[in-house]
Amino acid sequence: MGNLEKRIWTEELSIGNADIDIDHKKLIDIYNDLVEFVRFKKGHEEFAKILSKMTDYSLVHFKREEQYMQKMSYPKLAEHEKSHKNYVFKVAIYNVDLLGINPPDPNDIIKFLGKWWITHILKSDKDYEDYRNEIQADVTY
Repeated sequence: MGNLEKRIWTEELSIGNADIDIDHKKLIDIYNDLVEFVRFKKGHEEFAKILSKMTDYSLVHFKREEQYMQKMSYPKLAEHEKSHKNYVFKVAIYNVDLLGINPPDPNDIIKFLGKWWITHILKSDKDYEDYRNEIQADVTY
């Protein structure tokens, strides 16, 4: 099934906000559950359940993150929200397709998720925290 690697939380992934970092750690944990699941070659239906769990937690996280950005009047909020919506849409399609007659390869889904989350945290999320530091806003969630 390919050589998929688990992700390990490092301080490099910290954006400096404890609540958001906790969310990111949880999402990485769920991602790692997906990797383990594929390693044991279980069925698409069970994979879809874990992916749904990740989607549900992503929605909670996105809401928290967007409220946090609103509080600091983050100028790239609309762009950030759009990336969240695009992610949710793509993962929803994966979830529906997993239960269809020609399901996508779980390896492809995991590769997408791993790349998306790491890139999103290191670029988009760090950007809003850099902005908060720049304006020295006392914003908490």
